[in-house]
Amino acid sequence: MKGFIFTNFIDFVEKSNGLDMVDQMLEECDLASEGVYSAFNSYEFDELVTLLTYVSKKTDISPQILLETFGRFVFPYLIGKHSYIIEKYSNAIDLIAGIENHIHIEVKKLYEDAELPTFNVVEKKEDSLTIIYTSTRGLTYFAIGLMKETLQFFKVKGTIDMVENYNNDGSVKFHIQLH
Repeated sequence: MKGFIFTNFIDFVEKSNGLDMVDQMLEECDLASEGVYSAFNSYEFDELVTLLTYVSKKTDISPQILLETFGRFVFPYLIGKHSYIIEKYSNAIDLIAGIENHIHIEVKKLYEDAELPTFNVVEKKEDSLTIIYTSTRGLTYFAIGLMKETLQFFKVKGTIDMVENYNNDGSVKFHIQLH
């Protein structure tokens, strides 16, 4: 997993729980990297799970809620770093629908070794989108946080409904409906 996720997660923990928790987390978690991350290097996904589990236990906040909140937290970073990609979209539905065939292609140009989930569009209308999200990493709620921030970025209201384990292959079906 790319290091920018780890560096942003540490920033997220610091901003939401303070520097003391970051210090404790990095000291108490058994991490191969020893908690030293560079945005452009890759690290084992298990380290993120370890950090997330630590924060969840210490704060009594479920991993799902933490991941969604973290997704919302990371969105401005992604927009700031990759505004040239986002500028091609004039609405939330088009941006989310463009993840697989445009955004992920651009990400792969920057990070050849990035292991990305897939977002396959099932149905796209002006005010709704149905996509199948497939990932081996279980970051569904992180994706939900990013999608919710996308709606907010474009100043639209909407709901995101989810059908877990769609097709019995671990995929998730999302239906986004604008209001």
